[in-house]
This record gives sequence, C-alpha cells and structure tokens, in this order.
Amino acid sequence: MKRIGKGELRMTAEEMTPYGREAARVADQVAARYAEVAPAHQHSQIAVVERLLTRLPRGARALDAGCGTGRPTCAQLCAGGLDVTGIDVSEAMLAAARANVPQARFLQLDLLGEQATGLGTFDAVVSFFCLMNLPEPVFVSALARFASLAGRDGTVVVGVPERPGDTPVEGLYGTYQPPRCTRQDLRHRAERAGLAVEEIEVRPGTGLMGAEEEHLFLYARPVPPGASPSSHSG
Repeated sequence: MKRIGKGELRMTAEEMTPYGREAARVADQVAARYAEVAPAHQHSQIAVVERLLTRLPRGARALDAGCGTGRPTCAQLCAGGLDVTGIDVSEAMLAAARANVPQARFLQLDLLGEQATGLGTFDAVVSFFCLMNLPEPVFVSALARFASLAGRDGTVVVGVPERPGDTPVEGLYGTYQPPRCTRQDLRHRAERAGLAVEEIEVRPGTGLMGAEEEHLFLYARPVPPGASPSSHSG
C-alpha cells in the first residue's frame, strides 16, 4: 500500500481480497458512465441521508463505505457539517470523488481487508448499493466490519435493492443474476453480524438502468458485548 498524498492511500490489486479486486475492476471500467446515469436514480438514498443528518451533531465522524464518486452521500454529509471519510476500491471513482467533494478525506481501501481495521471508529457508517452482489457469507462479513467501525454508540445505515434471487437484472456492464436479498434476509444477516436492527425502511426506487425496484435501508447499531442481537432489534 502506498501513501500518495495527504490522507490518500493506494492499494495494489494483490493487497485486495478477491471481491475487492473484482469490484475495482468493474468500477474502474464503468466509472465515467456511472457518473452520468447514477444521479437520476439516487433519490431514495438522498432522502435517507437527510434523515440520518437529523440524528447526528455537527462534527460527528462519518464513513461512507463504497463512496464511489462522492456524490451524493459524501457531499451531503459534508454539507451537514460532518467529518467525512470515504473509502472505495476503485481509483477511478476516487479520483472523481476527490474532485467533487474536496472537503472529505478519501482512501482506496478494501472494506473486507485487514487495512480497514485501522480506520478507527465512527459515529455513523453508511454504505449504499455496494453489498448487493456479495454472496451471503461475505455480505455478513461486511456488516460485521461496519459494526466494528461504528463503535459502541455508532449508527450503521446500509442500502440495498430487494432481490428475490430469480430475476435477471440489467446493469452497466450487462445482464446478470444477482444473489437473493429480501428484507427478511437483510434482518437476519444484520443480526448474524452483531448488529441490532432498529428499522428496515422500504422506499420505491429505480436501478441504474431505470427498472423500478424496492430499496431497503437498514438502520442498526452494534450489539453491546454479551447481548443478543435479536433482543435489541426493533
């Protein structure tokens, strides 16, 4: 891993997990197209971040995991007076993010790798539409990492499209078969990861190619040591 400027880190492909390498490969290829089409389909996450900002004091530390181009989430969090760090595996996405949101700190880090454990803890950890194509065990591992990064009193907010698992989806890089993720799946995965579920909010949305879909937003907190996740879930 190389430090390439103030607060900036760059990973080699060999330092990433297999899932991180694949995500970086795809994101680097579609970064320009993503920046063009994504803003028309981000209304649900914009509303969720507006809601989150009402719960956080100015100066709170926030992490956007899978920050992409920095818009809209890092820009919203900075405008709300938060101390914002964004991480992503795609250097192409991060180059755009640094230009779009110069107030934030951006790092090339694989969420699933050991390097991410050195980030410290945050008052809020958010991740929108970055976990949706992960196999269930890896999805749970990512949520567990969020729990550790949120610390005792932190909030975790994760957005994913609801997927029944039997319908192909058209993406920027072709049609593919996504893993299943229903609202029940999301709750169970969060509890397995050591998160107490406060709410799973369902909002109407669209995918990047315009297809209508339901967007699920998990609001959760790390479970205190020795407590049961289900006993703290809402």
